Amino acid sequence: MAGARRDFSDRPFTLSVYDPKGEPILKAHYRPDRGVQYQMAEEGTSTPRRDGRPADEPDRGAPADPLARSGVTEADRKFATWAEEHGRAYLRYVQADLEKHGRLWFGVTPDVKPADVPELTKSLLQGAQQEFPRRDLVATVFDPDGERIGKAHLGADGRVRWEQE
Repeated sequence: MAGARRDFSDRPFTLSVYDPKGEPILKAHYRPDRGVQYQMAEEGTSTPRRDGRPADEPDRGAPADPLARSGVTEADRKFATWAEEHGRAYLRYVQADLEKHGRLWFGVTPDVKPADVPELTKSLLQGAQQEFPRRDLVATVFDPDGERIGKAHLGADGRVRWEQE
């Protein structure tokens, strides 16, 4: 994504990511005026597979709201809504795949200082662990321009390990 943004900074584009079986994982939408927004592939959407097979339902497309409350399952979407309500000043978007895979992605606003990112991430992961107990969770954090800042791991034991980029 960083390379494409560098080479095509004045043009919108979409980057699609697929698993080894060709099933969609996520899309990253770049628009020069909005930066990067991430969209998780959801069960039952018609996001085309890499092999060209169509899916069953119409694609809902990228959310219009800059803070995209998106998740793979209803429980994931519920958590993303909670995160939006409690962190709107700090979060650009939230994507969740917590229920099945323990993964969370979110982008921070320009108001978040780099030194505050680990604590914000820990807070979000602890909130997620309330909804998805006894589970190892991983959050990947992106800056306001869509660049990856780092990753945090919250173990079932409550300990957080932060990996900064």
